Amino acid sequence: MRHSVIGFKAKNIGVIGFFLCSWFFAVSVNADEALIKRGELVFNTVAGIGCVGCHGAFAEGDLGVGPYIRGANDGAVRAAIEGIGPMIAVKAVITEDETVAVAAYVHYLGATQVVRTQVKRGRFFPDTFATQPSTNLQVVIKNAGFSAHTFYSDNLGINELLIPARSAKSFLWQAPKDGGEFSLYCTDCKLKGELFKLDVTKSAKKFLAIESKVEDPM
Repeated sequence: MRHSVIGFKAKNIGVIGFFLCSWFFAVSVNADEALIKRGELVFNTVAGIGCVGCHGAFAEGDLGVGPYIRGANDGAVRAAIEGIGPMIAVKAVITEDETVAVAAYVHYLGATQVVRTQVKRGRFFPDTFATQPSTNLQVVIKNAGFSAHTFYSDNLGINELLIPARSAKSFLWQAPKDGGEFSLYCTDCKLKGELFKLDVTKSAKKFLAIESKVEDPM
């Protein structure tokens, strides 16, 4: 009888432990997602101009002002805020929580594959992209038209993405581990039925993550 009680207790402790671990893991994942989302907001808005003003909308250094910083770690971000002259406006207003968040976001981008498509006259160019399962993606959609358009996907988690004319927006998404085909379409383009397809397959070229060192200049 004693062995049965001990076995019962051990079994229940194991079950409780499993659920606690699952709960803590879920909380951690959600916390990370929330932190990255907040970091994205800081990246776009801090000091009234955002990091985008120098480093570009997707941290690729494509404006000829600030360098490519996708993958920069917390130390690199802090060193830049503290030691680079043009960052004085950011240093004057950014909080510690915002610094942590934007550093998490920029670092996350280093492990995120950029996927680009352009919409012109209702068609996507390119209209297909292949990626490996479990890859983190930043899907960039450029609206090359002269009027705003709205985009939707029932399997990418996009309910309504409004992109002004001659502008680009992006969303973050992780490819599922099981693979599959996922699509996005324009809800108000004159040309109907055109799709942008994401093909998640093990045969796709593998994406190599980038991690900047603390000493890398920003």
